Amino acid sequence: MALYRGMPGGHALSGGKARLRPMLGPVLSFGDQALSSACNFLTTILLARALGLEAFGLYTMVWLALYFAMSLQLGLIVSPMMSIGTKEEGAEAQAYYSVVFLHQAGYVAVASIAIFAVLTFAAGAVPPLAGLALPGSVAAAAYLTQDFLRRYLFARRRPAGILLIDTINQAVKLGALAALWHAGMISVADSLWAVAGAATISAICGLCMSGPFRWKPEILAEVTGRQWRSARWLVLTGSVQWVLSYSGLLVTAGLFGPKILGALRAAQSVLAVLNVVREALDNVVPPLAGQAFAEGGLPGLRQTLGRAMLFAALTGASAVIGLGLFGPWLLHRLYGGEILEFDWVIVWYSFAFPMALMTQALGCAFRALERTRPIFLATFAGGCFNLLAVYPAAVFFGVAGLIAVTLLSELTVVIVLTIQVVRVPGMMSGEPRERTRSAGGRAVAVPLP
Repeated sequence: MALYRGMPGGHALSGGKARLRPMLGPVLSFGDQALSSACNFLTTILLARALGLEAFGLYTMVWLALYFAMSLQLGLIVSPMMSIGTKEEGAEAQAYYSVVFLHQAGYVAVASIAIFAVLTFAAGAVPPLAGLALPGSVAAAAYLTQDFLRRYLFARRRPAGILLIDTINQAVKLGALAALWHAGMISVADSLWAVAGAATISAICGLCMSGPFRWKPEILAEVTGRQWRSARWLVLTGSVQWVLSYSGLLVTAGLFGPKILGALRAAQSVLAVLNVVREALDNVVPPLAGQAFAEGGLPGLRQTLGRAMLFAALTGASAVIGLGLFGPWLLHRLYGGEILEFDWVIVWYSFAFPMALMTQALGCAFRALERTRPIFLATFAGGCFNLLAVYPAAVFFGVAGLIAVTLLSELTVVIVLTIQVVRVPGMMSGEPRERTRSAGGRAVAVPLP
């Protein structure tokens, strides 16, 4: 008889159901990521066509601030939760997640105020941003909360709940934006309010599915310290990753204006559809890697990492071939004549996808070990190269220089991470050098000698 631990309390299963049950979570998760990526892609097309490339560029400027807040949230709260939470069970898990929710509430308040201040200050350089500070900060608060809840539900092994709240979010958002466009009332501010409203409704539904919780104030300091030990490098990594991902767009906005920024962002949206794979890896692999390490030590972790890397390589190569053959044609069909001069960028951008998948897979190994400093060092190396090269590349080579620097920066991260994985004692050999032991029902990493 098998016990499905993904449901609170569990229940006995037998035969075919017991074999199929472990597959349900990954299948629902992949379906959810496919839904989210497809709807986000449709949202980008709708906004780019309805607003025009210049106004869409302003919308992108607002979301650059939100993406930075998201990267910090992933590093500070979500990534540690995804790796540590899977090692907790029963009452200990309920108490652990209660503390994490407290952390999240505080972070959302601080991030929203910061985004409001940043957009207000930026309005001095870009006057159209003046009326976007309030809707931008409210949209950020709702979006950050909704994204945290969907990842929390995955950590608690409730993939059906994730699919439900994401379906609500995407349906309400697309419906509201389409209605505004049809009525001829769409603007950047109204679009942000629509996004905020949809995320708020979805987040309320997610809160209704959260729990059970158990508040134990005596573990607040312990859990906070454990979260921080895992997060301290991840939050720095997230900041540098934001630089890697969006410094080119910032330079584009400064040198070439919001119209070209909107065109590049629209081109990136075609590649962003493939983020369904990257997001699925980020949701599926960390819990699996953490569980494999807790149960089988480094040999178990090595096996999980090998499978993730093979999947990343095969999927990435397929994406490069597909976008090389059909990417420019697809860009024309989706965005029309305004983007004709930038159709070639989709082919260049496609090479970033396999490198991003490999970075994601390699990072999961260190997150399972609760040793996140190597992830930061690899990302920092790529970020330093990016910061040094992006502006001169843009000045001398234009958009082509920006994309080339992005690709070389991603390659730097993959190379440095690979070297550090190979150097982990016992990772590539048959015998483990690191195990986990149980302490009060929790898995605790034993440091390497």
